[in-house]
Amino acid sequence: MVCTYPAMPSAPTHSGASHALVVRRGELGSAGHHLPAKRRPETRERRGSMQTHQKSQIQRAAFWTVGITVAHFAINTHSPALHWLHILLAGLFLIPIVICAVAFELKGGLLASAVASPVYLSHLLWSWGDSPMANLDQYAWIGVYSVVGAITGHLVQSSNMRKRQRDEVIARSQRTEMINGITGLLTAVGVRDEATIQHSRRVAELSTAIAEKLGVEAHEVSQLHLAALVHDIGKAGVPDAILFKHGSLDDEQTAAMREHVDIAVGMLGEIPGTEAIARLVSQHHESPDGSGYPRGLTASDIDPTAAVLRVADVFAALTEARPYHEAMTESEALQAMESLRGTKLDEKAFAALHRVLANTTSADESCSGTEPAEGTS
Repeated sequence: MVCTYPAMPSAPTHSGASHALVVRRGELGSAGHHLPAKRRPETRERRGSMQTHQKSQIQRAAFWTVGITVAHFAINTHSPALHWLHILLAGLFLIPIVICAVAFELKGGLLASAVASPVYLSHLLWSWGDSPMANLDQYAWIGVYSVVGAITGHLVQSSNMRKRQRDEVIARSQRTEMINGITGLLTAVGVRDEATIQHSRRVAELSTAIAEKLGVEAHEVSQLHLAALVHDIGKAGVPDAILFKHGSLDDEQTAAMREHVDIAVGMLGEIPGTEAIARLVSQHHESPDGSGYPRGLTASDIDPTAAVLRVADVFAALTEARPYHEAMTESEALQAMESLRGTKLDEKAFAALHRVLANTTSADESCSGTEPAEGTS
């Protein structure tokens, strides 16, 4: 039997600094260029902001439409002196049409004109039914509504498309610059401490699996993956006597080791476009109960994806051999982490880690099973 399934990260092996950077398939091309198979998903915040803006524009258009309609029916149609007001009100129907065209492009312009036209037509038939020449003259507005809605919507749609294309080119350029900068940092760290790079690769793969189990959006998973790759680059600023010490660290050495978080954030700060990644890195040692470092954040202040990174980091650290401890088995590591859930580790992320490992174990067992012996069932 041949089985194919995603393998869990293996224990670190020393394979040279050339393997310093590993990113998810599809994120980078052979030369470090972003290869978007499709447009990058919008974040929840951006979608929410757009929906709020569009909702307010619909309300504005509705307000104008209702106001103009009420005015049409309220103003006397038998006084020639007020005829100019009806012509003005007919033209004002263009305002909600333009509002919708700007907010929803071509579709919005056409839909708004489709609403304004029967509303205005009902006014003509109700108020000017005994003036066929006036009706004939004013029917032209219905055609104007459709033309203005279509042209405005098309122009806005073309302008937005060009802007999106320009933004995508800029985003690709910035991402390439960011990836090149991260690659340089990881390569430099890998020359000195390959074990840290291998650890980061495991944390990146495990973080991705946990985040996907939690249903985190693809763009945030991508940021988390990159943050995991660089979460320990600040150890480049930690003295060798502390970083590679066998045995426990004293208080002064512990304080120096903890500085690696701020050092990493400072290093990332020199690379444009890493703000979101740096935020996750800055929080990967924070705990839900506020006992973490460097800022002692509590659960409500910790980014949920940073909480995922912490869980993956702790699990990977426990299952790897370090100068100060032997590697634990997966079950031993989970047992050790169990007492930390809810206080030192995020409960949802820890539960997702359990599911990731359970799925991997099930896949391992199904692929390592033997065929039943002949004559057995």
